[in-house]
Amino acid sequence: MVVAAVLLGLGVPSLRSTIESNRIATVSNELISTLQFAKSESIRRGEEVTVCSSTDAACVGGWAGGWLVRNAAGTIRVWPPARQGVAIAVTGPVVFNALGGAAAARCFQVNLNTLQRSVTVGAGGRIGSALTACP
Repeated sequence: MVVAAVLLGLGVPSLRSTIESNRIATVSNELISTLQFAKSESIRRGEEVTVCSSTDAACVGGWAGGWLVRNAAGTIRVWPPARQGVAIAVTGPVVFNALGGAAAARCFQVNLNTLQRSVTVGAGGRIGSALTACP
């Protein structure tokens, strides 16, 4: 019984760390997927497509509450809120032009407790990620 208690005591913190790591990776991957979708839609449609924080066409609110992809005609697709405890920070929306380039470079800072990741969009439209904070 004592051995089981010791093993459980050692395993639970490790399991929690794994769960948190998976949570932040999932949100980062959802952002990357969103950005890739928006970029491909801008090229396919031949027009500007915007990724912004919101669940309605107003593009207001925090990124942790959800985000959407839209064009001039309206909303193309909506994503649900980020996983519980995950914070997302970025300065403004991402706008892809008809050639897939971004109007301005952006860096999404994704945080969960002490874990952090960054998802970047370069001015040329290149999307990347790192296990570090935004520069």
